[in-house]
Amino acid sequence: MKVLYITPLRGGIGHWSRCLIEELDKLADVTLVTFRKKRKEDEDKPFEKIDDPFILEVIDPSRPHYLIEYNNPKTLDETIELTIKEKPDVVHFIMWAGPQILWFLKEYSRRVRELSIPIVYTLHEVVPHIATEREKKEFLSSYIYANHLVVLTQDAKREIENSDLDIPTTVIPHGNYHAMDKNVVNREKAREIIREKLGIRISKETNVVGFFGFIRKYKGLIYLIRAAPKVLNRFPNTIFFAAGSVELDEDPLAYEREIKALGLEDKFFLYTKYVEGQEFFEAVFKSSDVMVYPYIRISQSGAMITTISMKCPVIISEIGSFIKELKEKGVIRTSKPGEPDSIAKEIIWILEDKKRAEELATYAYKVFEDEYSWKRIAQRYLEVYENVISQR
Repeated sequence: MKVLYITPLRGGIGHWSRCLIEELDKLADVTLVTFRKKRKEDEDKPFEKIDDPFILEVIDPSRPHYLIEYNNPKTLDETIELTIKEKPDVVHFIMWAGPQILWFLKEYSRRVRELSIPIVYTLHEVVPHIATEREKKEFLSSYIYANHLVVLTQDAKREIENSDLDIPTTVIPHGNYHAMDKNVVNREKAREIIREKLGIRISKETNVVGFFGFIRKYKGLIYLIRAAPKVLNRFPNTIFFAAGSVELDEDPLAYEREIKALGLEDKFFLYTKYVEGQEFFEAVFKSSDVMVYPYIRISQSGAMITTISMKCPVIISEIGSFIKELKEKGVIRTSKPGEPDSIAKEIIWILEDKKRAEELATYAYKVFEDEYSWKRIAQRYLEVYENVISQR
């Protein structure tokens, strides 16, 4: 089977695709196409070579076709020409929350359908969390030429079913990120790195509560800040940190203002840049007693899955069917969205008995290793491919 696979090859979607491609390569002949420019910020520095070490473990930088540009119709023609040349049995398009690429997705899909080549989309978000009603309609109308949709949660499938789209949809969950843990740091080294990066003191006895990922309003960091005083009343020897870029946040100074207003300047620390380097990346999780994701509008999380893969306990807002499923399996703790008291209660539960918390993290790791393996996920994608090919 020949698959033309179109995806970003950087950031979170790039990591996800890297894991899937590693297994798909064992099952099919996969041609990779990626985005030379996927957003305005790429104008000065187009993406012309994979440089992410995790992705490079699987994909040679010379392998992908660096073709698509968000604002260049010529690259649509070039991608069609490549598609005709490769003669794939199926095209797989990995879509993210990028409205600037919708024109390409829709027109490319229309032309591929004219060539009688089936096309499958994976929608990491059916529509972006921050989309307006007009933008939601634009996203949904851009999917009309797909033969099959794959989404990551039952909630996303219901969103498709409740729209005007009449396209077969399959739920295939996010796989584990166990391969991200290279074991380059232990807990002691991790705390040294965090001390250095944040310029703070952390003893062996200090409780550490972390947050990781791009910082956006819908990720609810403000509620973790507001939960901190309640945790400190019970466990004064605790520090909090958030590590992740604020470049896309609606009000990036809101967190510093809240920290200052609550008098937490020596307890809550922000690292508002991209976390670079394997040692620092691992240190974020391995220095922490718990990672907290107090989201207010999100139903699945790569950051949560990364945390589980680093064997660190997780607290996440109970939003959506996937999070509820994981809670029922006993692999995570959940808090109520937007409620600092609920977040604080769960953090205290973790800190009260660290052996119990460690057992929770170990069990979560095993569940994801068994039930959310990329081998299983790739096999399910192969079944989707075979299904759409048989119907053309």
